[in-house]
Amino acid sequence: MKVFSKIQVFVRLSFRRKLLLSVLFLLSLYSYIMLLFFKKKAKFGERNKPVVKSGSVDMELVKDISFAIRIVSKYSPWQNVCRHQAFQAKMLCDFNKIPYTIYIGVKKNEDGVLEGHAWTIVNEQFMTGFCKVEEYVIQTSFS
Repeated sequence: MKVFSKIQVFVRLSFRRKLLLSVLFLLSLYSYIMLLFFKKKAKFGERNKPVVKSGSVDMELVKDISFAIRIVSKYSPWQNVCRHQAFQAKMLCDFNKIPYTIYIGVKKNEDGVLEGHAWTIVNEQFMTGFCKVEEYVIQTSFS
């Protein structure tokens, strides 16, 4: 019964969201393979480049991309963590000419162990890796 309801929800989605989900499913597999076997080839962009703010960004498209990344990461059978999601967001933002910034940060958890996290920001709004930014020490950023 659950599978049938998921199919019904998918059928009701807009064409753009269906297309993004299909593309992102393949991109998530690609990013998993790239970040697992070819780390030096997987580039996030230019390091510590000044953030470019643009008022003409289609924020509905950004929301649709963010939605698709969250759904695909939830249902993909392979690992799809924050750095994979940031890489997927980077590829789609580059394709759609959307200015973005990817941040890589670390924090200490309750056990004193360092945890890394990556998140993507577009027009000062989260696209991937939703977190409390003040908890992290930003190590680098990419644009």
